[in-house]
Amino acid sequence: MSTQFESLFRWQVALCEGWIQMAALSFGAYERLWASQVKILEHQNAYFRSANIIPQGADWFDHYGKRNHDIDVEKV
Repeated sequence: MSTQFESLFRWQVALCEGWIQMAALSFGAYERLWASQVKILEHQNAYFRSANIIPQGADWFDHYGKRNHDIDVEKV
C-alpha cells in the first residue's frame, strides 16, 4: 500500500473511532437523563396527593382532634 493511501486510511479510521466514541458518550448522557426522569416520576405520589380528601370530623387522624377545615370567624 502506498503512503498516500495509508495516511488516508488512518485518517478514516481515526474519524470512525471518534464518531463511535461521540455516539457512545451521547447515548450515555441520554441514559443518565432518562434514569433521572424515571426517579422523579417514581416519587410523584410521595409528594402530591392523588385525591382531595375532606375530613368529616375530629378524629385521631385529623391532626389529633383539631378541626382544621372549620372557619374561625374571629380571624376572618
